[in-house]
Amino acid sequence: MTAFLLTWLATQAATVVLVWIFTIGLGRPIELSATPRVVVVVAVKGHHPEFDRFLEHLFAQDYPSYRVIFAVESADDPAVRPIEAWRAKLPDRISLVVAGLARDEGQKVTNLRAAIRQVKPSDEIVVLADADIRPLPDWLKRLVAPLLRKETDIVSGFAWLVVDDRNLSTFVMASMAATLVTIPRLPFLNTAWGGSTAMWRETFEALDLDNTWRGSLCDDMHLTIAAQRAGFRIAAPREMLPRLFVTTRGFADVAADGLRWLMLFRVYLPVTFFLVLLGFTFAAAGWIAALLGTVALEPVAIAALVGGFALAILRSAGRAVIAFRLWGREGLAENRAFLLRDPFLTPAAAGLNAAYCWIALFKRRTTWAGITYEVRGPAQVRIVSRQPAM
Repeated sequence: MTAFLLTWLATQAATVVLVWIFTIGLGRPIELSATPRVVVVVAVKGHHPEFDRFLEHLFAQDYPSYRVIFAVESADDPAVRPIEAWRAKLPDRISLVVAGLARDEGQKVTNLRAAIRQVKPSDEIVVLADADIRPLPDWLKRLVAPLLRKETDIVSGFAWLVVDDRNLSTFVMASMAATLVTIPRLPFLNTAWGGSTAMWRETFEALDLDNTWRGSLCDDMHLTIAAQRAGFRIAAPREMLPRLFVTTRGFADVAADGLRWLMLFRVYLPVTFFLVLLGFTFAAAGWIAALLGTVALEPVAIAALVGGFALAILRSAGRAVIAFRLWGREGLAENRAFLLRDPFLTPAAAGLNAAYCWIALFKRRTTWAGITYEVRGPAQVRIVSRQPAM
């Protein structure tokens, strides 16, 4: 037990070091040698509470030449009205595509496939974005910069969850997600996240996403598979952390989101999934052993538990530095409530991450945006049921 707890503490210390290394150089201004024409592709379903803020941030980009293609399920989708309001202001910058109902693939995938058919030869860089992020004004610049420097073929990032309520379940979900935000940005670990991904149009055409995505539920992980098979490099710059403001109605929401994404990891990226499973299981086992040993008044376990919480505090302090350097005082204020609770939520977050991983091993169905899917493989998806439109 002593050897196990010492090893666990060492890995916890390593994660703290990685977080603090992550902070080095964050927030430096970005300048581009050129500004290629960018097309941003956004799949939308419904009028999400964050959609209006997304539109405001999207059209406040400090980038001279970009247009946006929105794709919706139907012409009466609630998202159409705010899109049309912006199109009235920026008629040359916005296109709207009606994709129709999905058939044995994800509705988001159906929307994206309809949208990318509108990409033009004059579009030099293709960006995929989710409709619930809050990108900073330099978001497009930071996506484009590594492509201009020829450092990579695809640029992506991770979401930084900002708790937008005071529910314990939301704080725990943010703590669970934060575990993956500051992992080393190594090429073999990087994935293309649908919330923010950019590539040259030539790369986009080589991936043939219209056909690649056919029958898929998950656009970004399937894109990652296609990119890996084609030998394309995926980079995830540290600054590419768009804020995602989240709320939950309880731990049922946390379980639904966590299980869905871990199930998709297992289906699309099994090697990555099993690495994550091992890491989460080891982290959870350490907390459980330290807690049980402390209850039994074992000195080594007590020391390990105290050390674990001390390291968690240092880790959260590093995350506070990240928030400050990327978003300033406003970002620190947005994250303060979470950062103060994060060290003490770490054991629960570790336990739930591990539990959801093990449950995801056997999960085949998921409900996403009102549609229940059965997933048998990367391109083997069946729509089981669809809730009627509100």
